[in-house]
Amino acid sequence: MLSHLKKRLGVLTAIAVVAALIPALMASPASAAASTTTVYMDDVAELSACPTQSSIPAAGFTDTTSTDVDCIKYYGITTGVTATTYEPAGTVTRETMALFLSRLADVSGITLGSGADQGFTDLPTSAASQTAINQIKQLGVTVGKTATTFAPDDNVTREEMAMFMERLAAATTAGPGGTSDATAAGTATTYINNTDTDYNFADIDSGTVTYEGHNAIIELWQMGVTDLSHGAAAYRPSADITRAEMATFMTNFLGHTNARPTGLTIQASSVTDWGSMVAGTDELHVSNRDANFDGIANTIVDVFGYKTVTTVGEAAFSSTGACKDALEADSSGAEELCVMEAGDYATNQSGNIAIEAGDLATTVSASTEGNVVQYWAWSGAVGTYYNDNTTTGASTVTVTSKKDGDTAQWSRTDPYASSATYSSYDGTNDLVCLDGKMGSDVTYTFQMATIAGATGVSVAKAGVKINVNTQSGTGGAVSSAQTNTVITTDADGTATFTATMADPAVASGSIKWAKYSFSDGSNTLVTAIGDFTTSSARTTGSTWQCIKWQDTARATTTALAAVSNSYVSATATGTGAAGTVTATVLDQYGVGVASESVRLTSADTGTGSGTASTYSTTRTTNSSGQASFGTLRDAATSAKSTYTAQATSDGSGISATAVQYWVIAPSATSLDGGSAAAAAPQAFQPQAAYGTETADGEFSGKIVIMDAANDTFVVDISYWSAGDAASQEYVKYTYDSNDAFFIAGAAKTYAAFDYAQSIKSATNLVLTAADALYDASNNGKLATDGVAGNASEWRLVD
Repeated sequence: MLSHLKKRLGVLTAIAVVAALIPALMASPASAAASTTTVYMDDVAELSACPTQSSIPAAGFTDTTSTDVDCIKYYGITTGVTATTYEPAGTVTRETMALFLSRLADVSGITLGSGADQGFTDLPTSAASQTAINQIKQLGVTVGKTATTFAPDDNVTREEMAMFMERLAAATTAGPGGTSDATAAGTATTYINNTDTDYNFADIDSGTVTYEGHNAIIELWQMGVTDLSHGAAAYRPSADITRAEMATFMTNFLGHTNARPTGLTIQASSVTDWGSMVAGTDELHVSNRDANFDGIANTIVDVFGYKTVTTVGEAAFSSTGACKDALEADSSGAEELCVMEAGDYATNQSGNIAIEAGDLATTVSASTEGNVVQYWAWSGAVGTYYNDNTTTGASTVTVTSKKDGDTAQWSRTDPYASSATYSSYDGTNDLVCLDGKMGSDVTYTFQMATIAGATGVSVAKAGVKINVNTQSGTGGAVSSAQTNTVITTDADGTATFTATMADPAVASGSIKWAKYSFSDGSNTLVTAIGDFTTSSARTTGSTWQCIKWQDTARATTTALAAVSNSYVSATATGTGAAGTVTATVLDQYGVGVASESVRLTSADTGTGSGTASTYSTTRTTNSSGQASFGTLRDAATSAKSTYTAQATSDGSGISATAVQYWVIAPSATSLDGGSAAAAAPQAFQPQAAYGTETADGEFSGKIVIMDAANDTFVVDISYWSAGDAASQEYVKYTYDSNDAFFIAGAAKTYAAFDYAQSIKSATNLVLTAADALYDASNNGKLATDGVAGNASEWRLVD
């Protein structure tokens, strides 16, 4: 259900209610402090008083195009400074604010007082202003500058704006999607409030900010009743609020109330969300209001939907406008599609209908990640049929369920540090630890991803909190001190944590250990494949790593090799084709070793083997521990070159290999050039053994390189000679949306084929039902067809 039904503990709002009745005289609490990590607004209104689908008319002012100004003009909260100007940069006097607040209260469903004299001796001459000031005093929204003065000509500061709005919230019943937290155990509230106390603002803790102002600023910001962003670090409490800022405050406040536009409107509590939208917090909301924005009860409403990610050629409506492939939203199955029936949904006494995502028919619910569903709500006489060409007064909203960040991939800046069992690290237990150099930093990077392992796709999910617990000590002793740090993923879904250990003043050969435990509330933390050793007893949602910090002298322990391009087009032009092989030499801390001597050798296989260069010279590593060799090959035949880089100066024989393919274009016999999609296509099977002739007489091959970023893959065409290295040919295929694609015997879209490549490695291309891929022809899934020997086969028709 929506957030206004949450039950929380807290006393912040109780303080706010008391503060509504007395002048703000208390100093800001000395213990208050802004968070050291970015805090995100927790309870923003889930619905809008001015949704875009309602086409709220422009206010008609020549000096602003703000939709927030349009919204408060639509509800009669402002009439402008003149008929054609709003003056968005202008300030707001306390007299003007009283007019705004009394109108806002009325639209929000509050019954205002009589406006009788409240004892202020300095009221303006305007009768409307006098009434408004007295009404907000009766409501408890103002207490005046003193018991007898209101100071109508003074400008309203941003702190005062927060106090006015928070007091009004304490008198306003929350509408659907609005925030209404409990103030005591087991006590539900109905007025708008929030009990979260964390914040980012560094400028609201001084003595110039009142106790009530401090709390009001935090409470309203947490509810999104602000003009600021999630990560804003300054509030500017003493600055005069502008008319533009005030419009944004009031528009965001209206979202927490029952204010909705005239007519029938359908909204979603989350128009875009992570993962499948089936939880109780995801709802459709229908409202019906009269010309005065009052709710109309007992209106029968028909709701239906259409998944835009469906088979090509389908459409929600036929050419005549009649419902064609749209589907009824009611999960009971008792209602007829697109016809108004007595058993359809009906508005309650507040003029509202709430439909939880879990109660929608599965055929039109965003029940799997990657769905896009459009919903319609309309009303008419019982027995009337909906027609998209003629029916008026219908409202529509589109809901998208995005791929969720189910796991957090993590890596570190020294992934090649040595690891070993640290015996009796705490005097009793053994622990596998990685070597760390005292005085250096090791930075951990966490990236939200779709699934665990190397095939997970990064997800830009912000706001995920990861707790880091650090426990450290000297060999044989456990430190009693532990520290906790909370890091939060940013807009890219990334968070970092830096571990360090102070370098001793004098080299002593001493060893200290530190155990870093990482956990979050819901996401499983996993390692990227091959990055580093983790606990074998890792539990869901948490993991840890040990670093054995020391100042032992550096020694060469690891070598790496990499090619500048894993595939290069073969050519015999007299100059040939070139590439680069880079060798990296590392110490036990995963840091590059400079001035190390490295030599390179190569070996070739394939139809063009024996044509690669030889390397008689050595190279010396630079300050990063790297040395590079140029590769050159002047031959039109394909081949596979395996390069071996060996560190030689320390006599350890430490070496590493890298592979480069010299590729050719497809021949006329290895691909059905220009064939129709129904013709027998070329088959590629990413299996461990080399492929064999396929049943349709075409050639088969093993995919050895996948480069989805460039719409390219390289195939080892074996010509039925399984394991015959001399006959292997390496062919480069490129593809685009004009090609036809098949996976596991079924035709697929270009987008599905391309996405499948991006998350699958060359040795792991078997697709199962668990692989949730974006494919318009199969509801976002690609799955095997269950045919033996065909499950991992990819086909392409050029």
